[in-house]
Amino acid sequence: MRKNILILTLLGLGVPAASLQAEEKIDFATQIYPFVKSGCVKCHAPAYEDERGRTRKPKADIVFATKEGILTAEDEDGELVLVPGKPDESRMLEVTLLPIDDEYHFPPEGKSPQWTDAEKELFAKWIEQGAEFGDWTEDPAPQEGLDWDG
Repeated sequence: MRKNILILTLLGLGVPAASLQAEEKIDFATQIYPFVKSGCVKCHAPAYEDERGRTRKPKADIVFATKEGILTAEDEDGELVLVPGKPDESRMLEVTLLPIDDEYHFPPEGKSPQWTDAEKELFAKWIEQGAEFGDWTEDPAPQEGLDWDG
């Protein structure tokens, strides 16, 4: 009932209800991917050739620089690492919540920036909302902007 009153009140102020829902929806490209890229993509990018001419493959064959890669990534037990609508079943979030000295914590300490508590909460909320990617399908330059001095 309160929600209806709030919506009616805001409609009376000229704020369309659709914009309220749009504001609440988390945008993957601008709100989620930046910290996924900084914390995960260094090791989980599509295969590429490094400056020495060596082919670098994604760790555990998991790619976090594409929508398809994120949605199809599986853990060592063959379970999807991201389960839309279910943050408690999403290993991609779970590993960030483990103590930093846990062998399964990711990203490994010193390898990439750690996600902040606020980023972990935002990621969980995004998963709850259905883990929608909007128009984002891939990072066209996954190796760019990964410089981090620890």
